[in-house]
Amino acid sequence: MIVWMDVAVVRSNIRSVVGLAGVALVLTAVVRLVPHDTHDSARAWQPPGGYVVADTVSVGGDRTLRLWTGPAGWYVESLAAGRHEGSVGASGGGDQFTVSEILGGFVGNVPVAGTRAVSVRPHGGVAMHADVHDGMFVLPAHVAGATEPALLVTPIDAAGKPLAAETSVSIAGRI
Repeated sequence: MIVWMDVAVVRSNIRSVVGLAGVALVLTAVVRLVPHDTHDSARAWQPPGGYVVADTVSVGGDRTLRLWTGPAGWYVESLAAGRHEGSVGASGGGDQFTVSEILGGFVGNVPVAGTRAVSVRPHGGVAMHADVHDGMFVLPAHVAGATEPALLVTPIDAAGKPLAAETSVSIAGRI
């Protein structure tokens, strides 16, 4: 018995297998050559030169705020699960108390020389302490309710003693 094979069908099958293997190699090469985002997003954003991380506070869940201080002002960076979400900055703190609600937290300026920390509380509420860096502090927004118009801020020295009387500071944008 003689079996005849159709050479055209065999060649077609071989070409199909070789073609699929070639396409697979090309796809593999493309996947390996395309750059992947493997760097840490928390490190991807940086403020201008001269700014350093002064403080980091949790604002709930996996969210944190970083206070960056530098020669010309400050930045507050919002992170979720360690990844950069956004940032806000301003120049200088000035010579008066300020508090602004930013990215789920409060950033404030304390113009009292020698201040190392602050005690901050809403009217009739419980005080929360925050370290002061270059006259700036950052706290989570849950310190005060969403309708609270001002916070009471007391500057504290390195020994834990008040440097000035408690000052009512309007929260920017809430009045």
